[in-house]
Amino acid sequence: MKYIINIYTLTFIALFTFTACGGSDTTQQLIENNHTQIPQDNASVYETAENGSIDKWELWSGFEIENVPDGANGSSRSIFVKANWTQDAEGNHKNEAHYELPLAEPNYSQFILEFDKKKKVSETLHCFTVGMTVETENGKRHLSYNPFLDRENIPASRHAFDNGEIEIVLPLSMEYVDEAGVWKHLRLDLREALHHFEPDNDITAVTSFYFQGGDDYLDNIRLVSE
Repeated sequence: MKYIINIYTLTFIALFTFTACGGSDTTQQLIENNHTQIPQDNASVYETAENGSIDKWELWSGFEIENVPDGANGSSRSIFVKANWTQDAEGNHKNEAHYELPLAEPNYSQFILEFDKKKKVSETLHCFTVGMTVETENGKRHLSYNPFLDRENIPASRHAFDNGEIEIVLPLSMEYVDEAGVWKHLRLDLREALHHFEPDNDITAVTSFYFQGGDDYLDNIRLVSE
């Protein structure tokens, strides 16, 4: 695992302080239970955790990433990431944990993200952002999904940064986080997320998976084409 010194700032939560840690305008999503079998045909798999390693991960802010004996869909292991709660002078809390899984090589043809996730702590079910960094015809984009937006009926948003990069943040259905201790299979269409604000733009490559928040188990991270 690599440690990254500069804290990742392209997060919607960093722009707004929430005392709690998201529904309208929710993107198309598919939810499956823990018994759903995930075929590996026509998929690029980037993390199953079965080798017991965390070497592929980068820690931007938070705590040591763990490879633990608790997997989805009958597997034996998963990746566990911890929350990193901070409190400002006014007593507001913010989770500043950021974990990244760079792809060994850019993926030029598969633009649907699938992975399994399980929340450990019930009090923070909706406290996370998940997404992928992509290259597009018009530059780099960070495509993020956040259940807090869905819970609070906050619409999708697009943020441009001084370095020319852009983050698109969409509500993630609260159905993904309705209870702790249950594996959920998430399927997110990255091209659909981009076209929400940029219908004439298109993805040319996917380069990195990221997860902001914590107290979550992650497994079977992969990209598929359909």
